[in-house]
Amino acid sequence: MGKPSTFDDWFASLSRVFSPYWLACIPLTALIVIVWNAAVLAQEAEPELTAENVQAALNTIWVLIAAILVIFMNAGFAMLEAGFCRQKNAVNILAKNLIVFALATLAFWAIGFSLMFNQATPFTGLGGWFLSGEPDVYGLSPFAEGGLPVPVFFLFQAAFAGTVGYHRFWGGGRADQVC
Repeated sequence: MGKPSTFDDWFASLSRVFSPYWLACIPLTALIVIVWNAAVLAQEAEPELTAENVQAALNTIWVLIAAILVIFMNAGFAMLEAGFCRQKNAVNILAKNLIVFALATLAFWAIGFSLMFNQATPFTGLGGWFLSGEPDVYGLSPFAEGGLPVPVFFLFQAAFAGTVGYHRFWGGGRADQVC
């Protein structure tokens, strides 16, 4: 196969090798690289590297990994529950697990996190709904002082709230009765 003489010949030979979906990804990938490059160039100067900054970054990474493991634990529970029901109900069980986890996470985001971690009263929190407070509102120290960012701490707590809340109150004991 020789060199294509025109752009049309080149594009026709390329479209024989790659599907149109792959060809559509090329400009999208170029756009993403350009946008990310602009975002990187817009960054502020790096803060001074101290032991506290390194410790805060490592703590954040570890809590993120732990949150992801807990979310995968929910997927494992879903597979276990699907294995205990009849084959015709497996997709319904998996969809039910995903929907209940999403609803539990949204409810925890709206009011649960603030009720649990807001420092307004000794018994329960009153304010900071929808993660609208600063780190000290939720009893966290700022990230610059070695604390966790609020979104990372929320993700970790929401993973448990979604997983444990679902399996405690709407678990797999009713798998074949619900579907």
